[in-house]
Amino acid sequence: MFRSIPCSHPGCNKYAVEDHYTCLEHSRDPEKIMFVIDKALSDRHSHRDMLITDALFTDRDFSSTHVNMCNFARCTFKNVDFSRSVINSTFFDFCLFENCNFTENDSRHTVVAGSTMINCNFTDSIMIHTNFMGIEGRGCDFSTSDLYYSTFCNAYLSDTNFIDCNLKNTDFRYTTRHNVSFKYSNYEEALF
Repeated sequence: MFRSIPCSHPGCNKYAVEDHYTCLEHSRDPEKIMFVIDKALSDRHSHRDMLITDALFTDRDFSSTHVNMCNFARCTFKNVDFSRSVINSTFFDFCLFENCNFTENDSRHTVVAGSTMINCNFTDSIMIHTNFMGIEGRGCDFSTSDLYYSTFCNAYLSDTNFIDCNLKNTDFRYTTRHNVSFKYSNYEEALF
């Protein structure tokens, strides 16, 4: 699992960025760190134990990337393409995703809890045991995806589609839903 080394800056409670001793905010050259992280996530190789929190990613192509056991907590992703990516045991908790593409994504045991997702596309994806607990999802599309054993407990979902999805043991308890479609999905096997 990713290393959890505290930032060396006095009084800072954040974790240090991968291969550094400070968090992004307190680093000497945050632009260089972001360049290296962007390049790594764009190279379509497998990455493990990356830790970068509180970062901004805009207009990036991370399609077909593989991330395992990484931490991207509290990051902002705007117009980022994660299509055909493989994401395992990775933390995206309390992130903002806006206009992001996750089509044909394979995500397992990943945490997106507490995040806000606006106009994101998750169609044709496999998201098994993924934690969407407490998300705010507006204008998202999960259609034709496998959400087996994923949880959306306490989520706010608006104008969101789950059309023709596998919802077996998917947990929607305590959600607030407005204009959400489960058409052709096995919603009777989900928990409401």
